[in-house]
Amino acid sequence: MADTSVESLSEYHDIVSKQFVSEEERFRFYNTYDLQKGLSVQKSYVEWDGGNQEICLRKMVCSREGFREAKQHINRANKKRRPRNISRVGCKAKLVIAQDRKTGKWFVKDFIDEHSHQLAPPDLACLLRSHRRIRDEQKADIAEMEISGIRKHQIMDILETRYGGYDKVGFIARDIYNFCYRYNQGTIDAGDAKTMISHLGERQQRDPQFFLSIWLMWRAI
Repeated sequence: MADTSVESLSEYHDIVSKQFVSEEERFRFYNTYDLQKGLSVQKSYVEWDGGNQEICLRKMVCSREGFREAKQHINRANKKRRPRNISRVGCKAKLVIAQDRKTGKWFVKDFIDEHSHQLAPPDLACLLRSHRRIRDEQKADIAEMEISGIRKHQIMDILETRYGGYDKVGFIARDIYNFCYRYNQGTIDAGDAKTMISHLGERQQRDPQFFLSIWLMWRAI
């Protein structure tokens, strides 16, 4: 027990003494830290400098911070939609960083690492919101399968088979639906579109049967 306390204290001092060269660097650090702990992080309160030109303070919190507002229709007897699970439980964990105006570096101003909820197991932490990512090559795969008429839940099945499990894919089915919606609406980032075209072109050059391979995999599921 004493060793655990000493280790926690050492970890705390290590974090509060850190400095970052940019706001983005500190977000990557805190997000990686929370991934190891089985948590998800989200950006919260922000302060700007006197001229409202640059951010000078940023607060990041646990994704389960605060409480969900009660909906007026929740108690209706004839409600049709099932209420969502309660995910926000008032967790107090946070990391606040501020910028030193003299050096331009960011330092930790406040840090609370106590969580009022159960942490996600290691094999599921990667599927929490702030850790999920659709990689460039996966975006190309999803776009091609969407064009081919493969249903979205089948796309997820194909990717799970290819990567060896849902936890190896790096995102959930909802992310596929969101990506396909943006793709069909023509609202994906220009960089995403360019990357997908590049990936598909390179893959077809390496493997003329690439598109056929995707179709055969879908038929096998």
